[in-house]
Amino acid sequence: MSAPEYPPAFVRNVQLNVDPSERPKQPAGCAPVFDSNSTESEHTEEGCVELENVTVKFRISEMDIVAQVYPNCMTLAEVKQDISRKFEVEPKLLVLRQENRPLCDSLPINSTKFDEFGIHEFELELLAPKDIGTEAAPKLDLDVYYDKHRLADFITVHIPGEDTEDGQPKNVVVEIVNAAIIKPFLCGYRDRVTGKEYLDAFSQTGPYFDKWKARRYYSRDTQTWEPKEKILNTAHEQSVQCHLDGINVLYVSAAHDFTIVPGKYQTFAQKERAERKLEKIQLIQRNWRRWILWKYIRIRAKEYRRLVRNREEEEERYEKCVEERVDRQKAIKQFPRSKDDFDLLYAEIGRWKRAELRRIAAHYEGPARISEVNILLDKEIQLLNGVERQRRLVCKSMKDFRKDQLLKKMGKPIEWIGYKDCKIHMDLLSTQRVRFLTEVYKDLRLPLSRDVRLTLVRRVMEILMEETCFPNFPELFDLFDREKNLLLYATSSDVEILRKRQNILFYELIKFQKSEQNKRPPSRMCIVCKKVKAYKDFAIRTRQSHVDTCKSCYYLKLTATENTVYQSILRCVQRDERKRKCTTSFAFVMQSDDVRHIIDKIWHGHSALSKTENLNELRLPRWIKSDDWAPWNCVCLTERETRDHYKIDDIEKVYDPKFILHIGNRHMLARSLFQTLAAVAIEFQETGQWWKVGMNQQRTSNLDAV
Repeated sequence: MSAPEYPPAFVRNVQLNVDPSERPKQPAGCAPVFDSNSTESEHTEEGCVELENVTVKFRISEMDIVAQVYPNCMTLAEVKQDISRKFEVEPKLLVLRQENRPLCDSLPINSTKFDEFGIHEFELELLAPKDIGTEAAPKLDLDVYYDKHRLADFITVHIPGEDTEDGQPKNVVVEIVNAAIIKPFLCGYRDRVTGKEYLDAFSQTGPYFDKWKARRYYSRDTQTWEPKEKILNTAHEQSVQCHLDGINVLYVSAAHDFTIVPGKYQTFAQKERAERKLEKIQLIQRNWRRWILWKYIRIRAKEYRRLVRNREEEEERYEKCVEERVDRQKAIKQFPRSKDDFDLLYAEIGRWKRAELRRIAAHYEGPARISEVNILLDKEIQLLNGVERQRRLVCKSMKDFRKDQLLKKMGKPIEWIGYKDCKIHMDLLSTQRVRFLTEVYKDLRLPLSRDVRLTLVRRVMEILMEETCFPNFPELFDLFDREKNLLLYATSSDVEILRKRQNILFYELIKFQKSEQNKRPPSRMCIVCKKVKAYKDFAIRTRQSHVDTCKSCYYLKLTATENTVYQSILRCVQRDERKRKCTTSFAFVMQSDDVRHIIDKIWHGHSALSKTENLNELRLPRWIKSDDWAPWNCVCLTERETRDHYKIDDIEKVYDPKFILHIGNRHMLARSLFQTLAAVAIEFQETGQWWKVGMNQQRTSNLDAV
């Protein structure tokens, strides 16, 4: 243990003669420094004080006390100089008090009072700032005393006389070792608001114990150790043998002994080959396992490449389909032909109008908004008028095209496969009549000169004389007679309206059949337009209870929507049901209007999972794969989500319970909306007629029985 530091002026005068055998046993962690009862080797003159080390306590506050060891001959000025160096303050700023009285600097320590244990206690204070003429007040910081200088504390241990060898009480000054290690700075950060520093933790473990062996270290463990020796006799089992006589030997084996029996003799080569047999077996097994693993890796890699290739091909097909759909929509918007194409244009105009209204509401107020809305209304009217003009032209051309196709089909001979796969054609008089009248009908629609037209009219009047059984024969004959008179006696006349009526009646004449003149198709009155029409002119829906509205009136109630999208969704559902061999599914009796109602009213026009609102990507797959498709057994998902959904075996393990409950509520709503379809399904299943539904491509039904 290192001795305390003293000034050079008095360290030379300290001479101690302490017998190490007289040192009492101290607690662990304390080291005796100087014995207060030790005598000086050479005494001074009579009247001088004996030189010894004493413990000095400095009371800084009520709770803070530090202790040091000084020779009793030191003056208080030298004590101030030493303690000021440890607190890093000026000596002149320190004041030592005892019993609230300041002490003189020239006074030695032995002239001050001490307690029964020989400890001198002083009150350590600092002068006030006004007394020293400075603004900043110094401070006695214990962190500087302990952490920076790492000074030890000293205590005085009083040993009674009965515990000493000579019977005299002793006071021993003990230095308390500060074994704390210096923790290095690893890393940390400073809080800008509070100014506190946060450092990373470091191990609290001190240095290895072997580093302390070179130093004089006294502790309770080393001072109280007493060696003890004890002889132990433990049992040990061992096999023994002894001679019974000169020939026989008695052998007693132990429990763990074993007997070696000689085997078959083998040469060194055989022994070496037998020892290497295990190595060869292990080599074969190791190579076999490596080959099996290599083969497994190749199979799995091939499967992985196949899956990746299929996924890439699927993505390419999907992107190609999207591009084709976009190109097809562009072509449809540029050259519309059918009602669905014009509905797509009307829907585009509606979306454009709603977007413009949102823009106007966000940027304009008051009269400016009214003017912008009027401009928007004029633009919308112009767009709608342009689409309507195009629709009428297309409707007229398509109507003429359908008429030509119908006449061509009516004039075609009857064909069938006869004996030995021979194709037989039978040209009836009715088909010949249709072909003949069709040629005349084509001539009537051509723009001809006055003389050629007059000759054609006379020829048609002769033909009409053979068709007197036609119900509108008098009107048709009168129309041609009026045109003949106008051509003969009038120099200029507008006969376009007259010729349009002639073409309409002549077309009805071609379709007229004598055998069907007494037959009348079933018909009924529309409750909206109050017109009597045939059943074929009425709209049939799966959610209706009876036939009451014709097609024209029904489609007037609907807003312009993209019917082609809903038709494609319905085709996808029907295609999937055909692949699954489910011809009794409800998908084959559903219509595009029903699909539109399911998506818009039940699923609110978006995917149940990703909330995607792009109608071109939405599909209606089965919710439970084992059950047939139905409005109450489907879910609205995107095309990618549909492929992933069909890969799920157990729905409850994948989907959240809240999501499953939401889908169940949607299915209950669908069952209530399509309750008529459910009742019809029960009737078809009970009567055994359900198998016929979906087999015919046209999916016709007899409306007379409805």
